[in-house]
Amino acid sequence: MYQSSTIDHRIDHFGRTLRRQLKRLYGDVHDVDDLWERVEEILRARHEDRSAALRDLDATRAADPNWFVAPEMLGYSTYIDRFASTVPGLEQHVDHLEALGVRYLHLLALLKARKGDSDGGFAVADYLSIEPALGTMADVERLAAQLRKSRISLCVDLALNHTSDDHHWALAAKAGDPLFRDFYIVVDEETARLREKDLSQVFPGTAPGNFTHVPEMGGWVWTTFYPFQWDLNWANPKVLLAILDAMLRLANHGFEAFRFDSIAFLWKEAGTDSRNRPAAHHIVRALRAALDIAAPATLIKAEAIVPTAYVPPYFGADEGEGFEAECHLVYNNSLMVAGWVALSEGDAALPEAIIQASGGLPPGANWLSYVRCHDDIGWSSVLNDLASFDPKPIERLTQAARFTEGRQGSWACGEAFQSDGASVHGTNGTLASLAGLERATDEQSRDAALRRIRLLNALSIASGGLATLFMGDEAGLLNDHSYLNDPQRRHEGRWVHRPDMDWEALDKPTARRIISDINALRDARIASGGAGGPEAFDTGHPALLGVRCGSDLVFLNFSATPISVVLPTDCSDRLIGRPIDRQAILKPWDVLWAGVSE
Repeated sequence: MYQSSTIDHRIDHFGRTLRRQLKRLYGDVHDVDDLWERVEEILRARHEDRSAALRDLDATRAADPNWFVAPEMLGYSTYIDRFASTVPGLEQHVDHLEALGVRYLHLLALLKARKGDSDGGFAVADYLSIEPALGTMADVERLAAQLRKSRISLCVDLALNHTSDDHHWALAAKAGDPLFRDFYIVVDEETARLREKDLSQVFPGTAPGNFTHVPEMGGWVWTTFYPFQWDLNWANPKVLLAILDAMLRLANHGFEAFRFDSIAFLWKEAGTDSRNRPAAHHIVRALRAALDIAAPATLIKAEAIVPTAYVPPYFGADEGEGFEAECHLVYNNSLMVAGWVALSEGDAALPEAIIQASGGLPPGANWLSYVRCHDDIGWSSVLNDLASFDPKPIERLTQAARFTEGRQGSWACGEAFQSDGASVHGTNGTLASLAGLERATDEQSRDAALRRIRLLNALSIASGGLATLFMGDEAGLLNDHSYLNDPQRRHEGRWVHRPDMDWEALDKPTARRIISDINALRDARIASGGAGGPEAFDTGHPALLGVRCGSDLVFLNFSATPISVVLPTDCSDRLIGRPIDRQAILKPWDVLWAGVSE
């Protein structure tokens, strides 16, 4: 890893990668030399603006480029308003994050969003302002400084595919400004109809189609998600310049990581589904190189919720001129989905297959693993993985969804999320409700639900990625239907698993047990030295998943029946801190973390 601390040297080194991306993206139409001059001007200006504290952090991270690929890394993801009302309010709860061992904090829906419905804050109206009800950028800078003292890196969403329709770029475009009209993609009705045939729908229930007629724009605006989210025209290099500048300005406010939202959709190409196009990777690599030059302490996280086979390229690739780094972190969405499939079936085959496909990461890269997040469980992302060993994958995923939604006599309590009728789409619910805690009627069923929660957290933590908790899951919070009383949110079923944080719940037995389990799992991983790409091993039992974590062997029982396992050597159970017999019994939905005895 290149570690030069001067911007001139970094421009010389990483600038070669950045120029290659500019040539690939724009060389056929635009003057790349002129474009590079404008890019370099932005890089130098934003680096000059960077504070001494952040430059010191740049130097520290350059000396330890794998700092985020470490056993002690644990993440937390939350909405500010649901967690602490405001940014200043969150400062009062940093101690809770410290107690959990959090080293990475992702704040959702922080930037200023459009008025009214904003897709949960992802319809951004201003990349450089904070949602007014949450605080100010000065509040964020103060919070970021406090978090740095606690070794917690602050992450914010950066929506790259679209802006809101009331972003000042969109307002200028509607007012007739040709400069900003070209920031968006506008087609005639016939072209929209033809392109629609190649495109799938993200929200078929609430926002069908991919184009919206906007009279002020004189045609149909490309809107992949909601009609008020206008897709950016990345074929226009001025869009890249504007986003690059905004990104670096945000980094200078103290953000140490960006979640690149919906990056699979960035590049539109006729005759394709306009997902995962090579040019989308070139855009992200250009932004990565820019950060490596002007703000090298900063991470990029890819939100690429796509089939497993399309995910590894978001880490980067070798295109004949050496390896070109892309994202530091990529969501291991497939492993999350596979865990819920395994839990519904009592069969560990799918998570084992996903783990086997998730190895071989490049240096300086890691998965972001998780059990639940602000989104739904998107079942179709593992369709091709399941099809590799099951001739009826859609039927099998449909069964898993139905089970997780509480049908078929299930203990789970989830809710179906949008479908176009062609395939199973998604399921909503908090971790506790999906794991059976909401339907637990006695101590036995409650204990079973808590073991399932620990099982899935163990899958996330033992698999080596930057395991990230979603707000309230450590407290065992249940589905919250109060969103149905809000006219601006009741159409969006994902709010069911975005409850307000219940701080009093943390003192109750359920939360104490869940947090104790999380702490034990985190400590076990630290003791094992395990981090990075996961590795599975054969246990000889279809319901028993085996995961290597550093020097340790972790066994996860996804079935409702006990399973016997014979250990290869004398071990201690790191979760309870005492030796275990070489022949051990795992209870239903149990976890055995076997560390080799010293």
